[in-house]
Amino acid sequence: MARIFISYRREDSQHQADRLHAALSRKIPKRNIFIDVDNIPVGVDFVQHLDQQVGQCDVLLALIGPDWLEAKSPETGRRRLDDPKDFVRIEIAAALKRGIPVAPVLLDGAPFPPEHKLPDDLKALTRRNGVEVRRLTFDADTERLVRGLNLARAWRGGCHGGFSSSGPGCNAC
Repeated sequence: MARIFISYRREDSQHQADRLHAALSRKIPKRNIFIDVDNIPVGVDFVQHLDQQVGQCDVLLALIGPDWLEAKSPETGRRRLDDPKDFVRIEIAAALKRGIPVAPVLLDGAPFPPEHKLPDDLKALTRRNGVEVRRLTFDADTERLVRGLNLARAWRGGCHGGFSSSGPGCNAC
């Protein structure tokens, strides 16, 4: 069964991530959606666990809020994306490196990050087609996302799920 990994920055898009997770959970089995809060077991190394989950997903949704690109570390005051240990950077870079589809989800008018402002391991993100999701049109935008990923077909009754090499969709049906 296909799996979705939701990557987001808590300070920038926690509420939108929670809302998107809930909306997707009404369309597809919740066990096939990874979001850190719900899916990291107590006592495990969360860095290893995140890497394992990214490796098992069929698509990563990169939620990009208005402050995603310029978010600063409270400890250093430097841009978080410039830190090789930043979890959002690690998640997206790992998916891109593995050839896992990464769908940018631009939240509430957030601009698409320009390539020259991204670290080298994230530059390929700019070549990914994404969707906009806004608070006022959330339901319609989420439906468009589901259609764009072909999730409705992948999780329709009797379908095995999965993503084909040409994109999302059931390999068996």
